Parts: sequence; structure tokens; C-alpha cells
Amino acid sequence: MEQNLTLPGPAQSSTLSRIHEASAKFQRYKILLRRRWWFLLLTASIGVCVQALRITGRPQEFRSLAKLVAGGQLAFNDNVTWREQQQDFYGTIIETVESAEMKRRALERVRALNPDVKDSDVEIRVAQTKGSAIFNILATGSEPKYTRIFLDALLDEFIAFRQNIREQAQGKVLQQFLQEVVTKQKVMEDSLDSLTKFKAANNILTLTNGNNLAAQYLVNLEAQRIAQRTTLDELKLAIDNVNAAMEARERMLSAVAAGAAPVAGAKGAENVQPSSGVKATDTSPGRNGMTMAEQDYLRTKSKITELKTKLDSLLIQFKQQHPMVQDITEELAAQKALLSSYAEQIQQEMHTQVADIQRRMQVLDAQIGEKQKEALDLGGKIAQHDKLEKAAESAKMAYDKLFEKVEAIQSVFNSQADFVAIQERATPASENVEDWVMPIVIGLIGGMGAGIVILLLFDRLDDRMNSYSEFQTLFPGEAVLGQVPEQRNRGDVALLRPNDDRHLYAEAFRNVRSSILFKNWQGKPPKTILITSAVPNEGKTTVTSNLAVTMALAGARVLLADCDLRRGGVSELFKLPSSPGLSEALRGKLHWRDAVQETSTRNLDLLARGDVFDQTSEMLLSKTAEEMLREMSEEYDYVIFDSAPVLVADDTASFAPKLDSVLFVVRMSSTMARLSGKALDLLYERQVNIGGVILNRSSSNLKEYTYYNYASYYYAPAKTSSQQTGEAAAAVTKS
Repeated sequence: MEQNLTLPGPAQSSTLSRIHEASAKFQRYKILLRRRWWFLLLTASIGVCVQALRITGRPQEFRSLAKLVAGGQLAFNDNVTWREQQQDFYGTIIETVESAEMKRRALERVRALNPDVKDSDVEIRVAQTKGSAIFNILATGSEPKYTRIFLDALLDEFIAFRQNIREQAQGKVLQQFLQEVVTKQKVMEDSLDSLTKFKAANNILTLTNGNNLAAQYLVNLEAQRIAQRTTLDELKLAIDNVNAAMEARERMLSAVAAGAAPVAGAKGAENVQPSSGVKATDTSPGRNGMTMAEQDYLRTKSKITELKTKLDSLLIQFKQQHPMVQDITEELAAQKALLSSYAEQIQQEMHTQVADIQRRMQVLDAQIGEKQKEALDLGGKIAQHDKLEKAAESAKMAYDKLFEKVEAIQSVFNSQADFVAIQERATPASENVEDWVMPIVIGLIGGMGAGIVILLLFDRLDDRMNSYSEFQTLFPGEAVLGQVPEQRNRGDVALLRPNDDRHLYAEAFRNVRSSILFKNWQGKPPKTILITSAVPNEGKTTVTSNLAVTMALAGARVLLADCDLRRGGVSELFKLPSSPGLSEALRGKLHWRDAVQETSTRNLDLLARGDVFDQTSEMLLSKTAEEMLREMSEEYDYVIFDSAPVLVADDTASFAPKLDSVLFVVRMSSTMARLSGKALDLLYERQVNIGGVILNRSSSNLKEYTYYNYASYYYAPAKTSSQQTGEAAAAVTKS
């Protein structure tokens, strides 16, 4: 089955790029450590020596140790309590003991109590025991006796200082509380005096027994006024409809006569509140408390009802014109007229009652106004009395509570001891024996750390590339055709030859050759190739010569031309004369074919540099050079030029655009990245077709060169017959 080729996406490319950068940094630091390990050893040795000199140069010291223990202190909340101290208190003890004032006091105490002892410098250090309230006070001095005496004097002065501070603090606290007690007492006395004066001026408790009688009487007046208002409203309704009012009155009287409960608001049978609003006590006495007009009205109404009933029964037997019917009709009309007269009389009586009720309401309103004023005045006095009484009570309670707290504080002060005490006095001073292990370790680590920092600093300033990964990180757009490993032999590197035993070296150039042969050149493969570098001493000439040898060994006809007309040395590598050569051909002194020399390598010819002359750049730009390039490319499969460095002369930048491709050589761990970038930018500006980069003198110890390390497997030299005979003889001898 066919499988489609999947290219890495943006996320994979980003991940690979980060891995590539991390690998480049790791390899750079690895190379830096391998090359500069001696610098770390040097700085570590310096650190150890400095620590050793510091220890050996220190004068003899004696140490004495004493201990303090810390307790608690008073806490003033609602009650006086005792609590343990926190870190801020412990820090205060440490700072006080180590202070210059304590040292001065201790010095004066030593001079006063021991005048015969000579003064000496003593260093004091205080350390708190972890997880406890114990403080270790260490005194270090040059005289053992004076060191111990000074430490004891320091302890005594510290305790005396603490006692003095405590006494001052206690006196200040007591003074503040006593001032507060005096203030509270004055407030209490003022409150009691105000209450007494108010009671003398207003005998309110004797008159009212603590209650507002005016307010109670006012409530009764308000109730009477509401009752009168209700009666007035009922009378007005009765005036508008006397008939309905009398019917309601009649029903109420019937209910009372039948033994039913009286209606709301009635107070006995003699004071029934009718719906008409008429009270029996308000008019002339009559039956059931009704007025004469009301009684006549009810009798007339009853008579009318009786006549209507009789009329209805006669109309059943007789016609309308019958004398008996007419008599009853006339009598019914007379009774109705009489009923209207009684109704008018009742209305007049109701109007009289309305006027009487309104007069009573005016009297009630006047009484209510007077009682309201009296009740408000009396209520204000009662409120003021309550306020003064509560203020006096609160002031007395505050005074009593504060007085009790002062007594408690005084009791605690009288029984309190200092919460910092001496646990152990100064021990006899003993000689301080310096521990060499820790200072030496610190010096070793410090020196090595300083060396690492210095190396990293210089590495940041150094932009030389050490590996393929680092070059690819700095120049991601440049194609790397191959890497030539570094040769560790002294002197010039010998040219490649058939069956060369430098397998890694030979495979590197074969890899470059394959990259040139099979690279996608986007058109016709190059025949004329120029090899250059940014600056001198990058191995450009050796790379050019070995690449020409490698391509010739592959069967291609190759012409190697030395285009470095100032300092070219290709002919020296092949041990051939340097003149005549390209210089004479460009000046027209001879044809270039006449200057070509055969080399010891098959299919490889050499065109040497020739004599050195000025204005080489102009010669390379001439039409003679273009015609020469055309003829060379027609006659050879490949024409390889070794040129001058780009940044040294203008020769390469002027000649390179005429060739099919340019290969750029970068020497690892030597060429600066900014110089290589500048040279490449210059070539790109001249429209040069840069075919790729060759990394020269790369370290074969890196993982990047693992591929080439297997070259010896394929090219192990065969043993000759003499070697086989010698090995057989050796085997016989051993047996």
C-alpha cells in the first residue's frame, strides 16, 4: 500500500525549533566546559586559597557563652492577663543585647568593678534556640578572662536596663489609669449632682408616681370626643331619613322588650343608644325613654298600617266608590298628614340634639388642647429624669469597673518579676578552634560559582559558533551541505588520497560532494563553483582542494583554480609551482590552458595562482575572465575556484556573480557569527547564488557526528600478506 508523505505542521515545526535551540545551547555549554574546565579548577583553587589564608591569618580568639530565658508579659484587655511573647519581642531582646548602648554600659561596669583588668575588644552575638525562648549570648575576644568578665557585666546591665524600663512602664501605666479614675469620678459626681437638682426642682415622682396622669386623662377625653363624633354622625343620618331612623329605633325597642342583648354602646335600659342617635336622657321622658313626638310617630305609623290592612280587605268586597272604602281612605290620608307633622317635630328635636353635641365637642376640644400641652410638658420632664438617672448609673458603673482594674494592676505589679531572666551566666572562655571543612567547602563552591559566572559572561560576549545546531539556530535560512571534522595532527592537513585511512574526514567530503550532485538547484546544476569564507584562516583552501580531489575520484573531470590572487596557496598543497597561473592568463600573457598543471590525482588539473599583482578586482571583472569561464565550463565537468575571503578584499564579491554557485566555508569555534552574517549579506547584495555552507573543523565528539563514526566500518584497510605472515608467526611463537 502506498503511504502519503506527511510534512510537519506549524505546531510540530515550532516544537522542533524549540528542541533544536535547546540542543544547540546544551552543546555550546558542553563544548565550553570541555575547553575551559581548567578555568573552573583555577577559580575553585583561588577560592580555597582565599579561605585558607583568611583562617590562618585570623588572630587567636576565645569564646564565652551565656543564656537568657524569656517568659511572658501583661496584656490589658477586659481583664489583666499574662501571655507569652511573639517574634517581635524576641527580636527586641536580641537587638537590645547587641546594641552599642549595652556594650558601653558593660564596659563602664567592668572598669568600675575590675579596674586592674586591661580593656580588650569583645564581639557579641545573640542567637535564639529554635523552637524555644532561650537566647544564647556568645562573646568572642582575644583575652579569655576579660571576655568572661565583659559577658557577665553585659548580662547584669541588660537585666538592670530591663528592670528600669519595666518600672518606668509600670509607673506610666498606673499614672494613666489613675488619671482615668479621677476623670470617671468627676463625671459620676457631675451626673449625680444634675439628677439631684432636677429632682429638687421637679417633684415628678411624688406627683405622678412615675406615670403621666395627664396623658391618661387625655386618652379619656379623646375617647369621649370620638363617641360624641359618632353620635353626631348618626343624628345627621337620622335627620336625612326620619322614617328609616324610627324603624331602626322600633326594632331596637322590640329586641330590648324581647330580652335580647343591648346594642353596642348602650349602658342599661334607661340609656339605650338608638340607631337614630336620640337618647332618652336627651328629651322628655316617655315610654321606653322615647319622646312624645316619637311615641306619637310610632302610634300614627301603626294606625296607618292598620288602616291600609283594613282598606285592602274592604277592596276585596267593595268597590272604590263604596262609602266605607272612602271613609277609610280619608282617614288614611289624615293619618299620613299627621305622620308628616310628627316627622318634622322629630327633626326639630334632632337639630336641637346636634347643636348640643357640637357644643359638647367644643368643650372637649378645649380640654384636649390643655391636656396635650400638660402631657407633653410632663412627658419631657419624665424623659429628662430617666436620662439623668441612667447617666448617673452608667458613670458609677464605669468608675467602679475602672477602680477594680487599677487595684488588679497594682496587685500584679507588686507580685511581678521580670519576664527575661539569666538562665546561665558566662562560662569560662575557651579557645576558638576554627573548623576548616565548611570554609574550604564554601571557598570551593564560591570559586567554582564565580568561574561559572565569568565563563557564562564571556560566552555571552563570544558569538563564535561551536556546533551545527548552533549554526542552524543563528542562520536558519542557510543550507548546510556538510560538516568537515577537525584533524588533531600538527602542521598542515594532508590532501585526501585513494583509500585514505581518515575515514571520518573522507566521508565528510563525500557527503559534501553528494549534496552538490543531488541538491535541487531549481534548474541546471552548477559547473563553475567558487568556495570562499568571511575571514582568513578558516581552512577554505584545504576544503576547496579536498572537495576537488573527492569529485575527481568520483570520475568527473575537475579543474581546480586558485583565484586568491594575493595570497593563494593551492599549489603548495599539491607541491606544484605557483607560476605561471591564473594571474598571467587574466593579463593576457598566456592562454589559461598553457598554465594548467596535472596533479597526482586522476582527472584533476590545477590552475595555480600566478604572480601577485595589483588591480586584481579589475581583472576579475574583465571580459577576458568571462571568456575564460565559458571555455573552462565547456572543457571540464566542474571548475572549482578557491577565492579570497569576502571581508578582506573585493575580489570575491566582484567575481562571484559570474559563477554558477558559491559555497561558503565557516570554521567552527573560530568564526564569529556577526562576521559570517556580514559576509553572506554582502554576497546576497551582489546577487550571488549561494549554494550552501560547509562547516569546517567541527568537533567529532558531539552526537551530531555519530553518523560519520561508522565510516571506519566500511573502510577498514585490508591486511597485506606480510602482515598475515607476521601474525601467524607470532601465534606460533606464543604457542
